[in-house]
Amino acid sequence: MKTSALPVIARVATGAAVGVAAALISATTPLAAQSPEVVVGPNLRVGPGQFNEPWIAASPDNSDFLIAVTQTGGMSFPDPTMALTLSTRSNASFLSRNGGVSWEPFTLPGDETGAFDPMVVPGPDGRMWILYCYVGANTMGGLLPDQPVRTEGTIMVWSTDDEGATWTGPARLRSPVPPDHARIAADWSDGPNRGRLYVVWNDVRDSFIRDDFQLFLHTLDDGGNTVSEPKLLTTIPGGKLVATEPVVLSDGALLVTFYQYFFPLSDEANAQMPFFTMRSEDGGETFTEPEVAFRVGTHSWPYAQTEMTSAFTLPIVAWDRTDGPHADNIYVVWDGVTGGDAATVGTSDVWFRRSTDGGRSWSDEMRLNDNDPPAPGDPLDDRMLPVVEVNRDGVVGVAWYDRRRDETRRCWELFFTSSSDGGETFGPNVPVASAPSCPPPAHAPVARVHNVAADPDVKDLTEEEIAKMDLVQRMTVVMAEQSRNARAEYFGDLGHASLEVSFDNARGNQPGHYLGLAGDANGVFHPLWISRRNGIDELFTTTVEVTADGASAPAAPAGEETDITGELLVVAGPVVYDAASGTATVEVQLRNVSDGVVHGPVRLRAEGGGGGAGGEWSFEGRMGSHDRLPPGGLSEPVKVELTTGPGVDARLDFRVYGRVGG
Repeated sequence: MKTSALPVIARVATGAAVGVAAALISATTPLAAQSPEVVVGPNLRVGPGQFNEPWIAASPDNSDFLIAVTQTGGMSFPDPTMALTLSTRSNASFLSRNGGVSWEPFTLPGDETGAFDPMVVPGPDGRMWILYCYVGANTMGGLLPDQPVRTEGTIMVWSTDDEGATWTGPARLRSPVPPDHARIAADWSDGPNRGRLYVVWNDVRDSFIRDDFQLFLHTLDDGGNTVSEPKLLTTIPGGKLVATEPVVLSDGALLVTFYQYFFPLSDEANAQMPFFTMRSEDGGETFTEPEVAFRVGTHSWPYAQTEMTSAFTLPIVAWDRTDGPHADNIYVVWDGVTGGDAATVGTSDVWFRRSTDGGRSWSDEMRLNDNDPPAPGDPLDDRMLPVVEVNRDGVVGVAWYDRRRDETRRCWELFFTSSSDGGETFGPNVPVASAPSCPPPAHAPVARVHNVAADPDVKDLTEEEIAKMDLVQRMTVVMAEQSRNARAEYFGDLGHASLEVSFDNARGNQPGHYLGLAGDANGVFHPLWISRRNGIDELFTTTVEVTADGASAPAAPAGEETDITGELLVVAGPVVYDAASGTATVEVQLRNVSDGVVHGPVRLRAEGGGGGAGGEWSFEGRMGSHDRLPPGGLSEPVKVELTTGPGVDARLDFRVYGRVGG
């Protein structure tokens, strides 16, 4: 196969030069009908390559400016023996200056290899912050040849106050132990600490064999130029502490949140994992003692690529920064594996709690997915990695991966729901992904585990022997045994429980521990997720607009379709040419360059030059849930297959038909 490049953008006009003659009509699958209160835009790929664990933030002042961060690489479990293989991690950062229609990668100054757990958040006064953790010697992920060997863990933080034109940093947050899952929040209050960034993180060193699990805090001021020493917030025995997003309320009070996992499941009190809060009223100088706010349902660590019920997830926290009726409300979402009989064990749901008094008390948990549980004998059903965000209007948005629409429960899509009353009620679940994501055929259709007893091959090592190992070796030995024992205890006598295959990529069969969701200055939500629609783990985004008071989306203008050539640009990707068959394949998108909304159905007609047969391609289902493109909007691609002959360099006469209105 040869690959050649077409012009990236060509105006749709008579005689547009493409260099091949059209001969075939390409079919598309329309997106399912959506609730009239939610408008989903086209699904757009952020950039080429494979990624995992994405996060996204929008400028609070400019609805066009977005930053997306993600990572590549990680740990992998290539076979069911649980032997860890080392791979490397690096960050990948992108920014958009047109509301997520197109993205450009950028490199942070002073960046190094070994990055993981990315995060980006907005702060007051136009500043935006990016954070990455970095692995060091004997920590998870391994070392690249040019990666410095660190005897201490490192967190790096950058900030920009000019929409990415320049960057301050990196501020290097050195720590006495290797850091993990650092989470950040900026102080938006009008108090003395306005603009301060709080960084909360947990210890990853020896986390599976020690019994003094630790949580730390850093503060950054002056745009990151002033960095505090690490503050040990708490030490709690019994299981690893994991930082979740901190909250800074309108009066400047800081609420640190975290949870704890890997308990002995034989202890009934530890069947669910405690979610803790700690409060500071003085900018992080002093804190209250940790309090258990509530417990989150058991989820499953990814034991191996063929033994998963659901992706291992983290509770995600967001709060209402508006001055509306629900200001300072705090929201938490997580996925949990339900209990019950053999027909429902392994089914995971999306759960939600809220606090209306700054984290002092919490509502009962609420199940957000609105589908029915699987019937006895049906494949188990999963929802995974929910994320929550609050937009400028106080609307609460929640997105997650969901398998309900695949009969075999192998493939997943992104779903969304929202609340306009501060989390009191939620609207219907809305599919966001326009195409499913499926694991590779090697792991299809379903993996079944018939013996969930502890691994009999794990060596009975003493603590002294384990202490001599590096962390990866300890993880190999200790995590395998604990995971399998915990699984055996959880399933009890369900020795033939059916376990579903989940995600598959470099992160050990999952797309990371979280996905992203941002609300821009116009109130539009921007989810950022991993899609396998093209067979690899790619980064995708779209827009999700929740219309006010349940109003319907703008209706298409009345009348028949017209020739709207000249109102659009055709965006053509690379041409892949197969000399043996004489065919060329190219992906084509449409960009609305008019001042009005382009309404579907839209079709692209090409008359072949030089006696070619010509062809027509429908963009139905490629322009979002309501089949429309706003000004500046970009459609999803349609794959066009063209037949050529030796030496053919024909011109195609493109015409576009549809309707343009308000």
